[in-house]
Amino acid sequence: MRIITIISFLIAFSAISFSQERIVLIETTEGNMKVKLYDDTPRHRDYFLDLIRKGYFDGTLFGRVIQQFIIQGGSQDSRGVKPGSPIGDGDKTMEIPHEIRKNRIPKKGAVGCPRRDEKNNPNKDSDMSMYFIVLGRPYTSGQLDTLELVQNVPIKKEVRKKLYTPIKPMLDSIKRVNPKEFNRRVVELNHKIDSVTRATPGSLTFTPEEREAYTTVGGSLHLANEYTFFGEVIEGLEVIDKISDIPTNSADRPIKDVVMNVRILK
Repeated sequence: MRIITIISFLIAFSAISFSQERIVLIETTEGNMKVKLYDDTPRHRDYFLDLIRKGYFDGTLFGRVIQQFIIQGGSQDSRGVKPGSPIGDGDKTMEIPHEIRKNRIPKKGAVGCPRRDEKNNPNKDSDMSMYFIVLGRPYTSGQLDTLELVQNVPIKKEVRKKLYTPIKPMLDSIKRVNPKEFNRRVVELNHKIDSVTRATPGSLTFTPEEREAYTTVGGSLHLANEYTFFGEVIEGLEVIDKISDIPTNSADRPIKDVVMNVRILK
């Protein structure tokens, strides 16, 4: 009985340890940011932590900054490079399979990995030699409604054709003899059309959580479901703004170097 109790305790302790939140600190010449790493992207989390332990990012730059989009850095060729030189070509030897999660959205502060284009990287593998932090911009509820409408109208049209056309003669007959029953069936059909539209690949429906994020802190919507996001900034969002305010050259490199050091807090 004692052995079973000890084993149960060890299993419970192991589960608690495994799910322990991991926090890292990104120290920059413009201020510091604390980042929480997600448990549901373990490959990216563990790879990132291993690079930090090796000092991989220390002394590298945020070498690509695009207003209302992202700040990107960590590339090895940015360490000690001459002002104005292009940096951040990536490293195919450091690619890992993506862990794209629908619930991990590109809101401001989301930390993700760049990747090669889909022609050369159809599986959307992540390039762990660098990382980016989403800057983005806020959206209004009306703008989100419009995006849903534009995306879903063609899909809904096809769904309606598939579900409504075959039963149209029957509905027309019911309408002539029993308008009340006709209205009931139309309401039921419209609910089904909406449901099938939302479930169709390529449709767009923002969750309440997404609407909250995009209308407050903002984000870069077109990155959703295209890149792996493995963490988010939980302190120091203003540092992203400070970095993005630095003027850049034609290659999107800040004219003033923004140096980073990254360490694990827990």
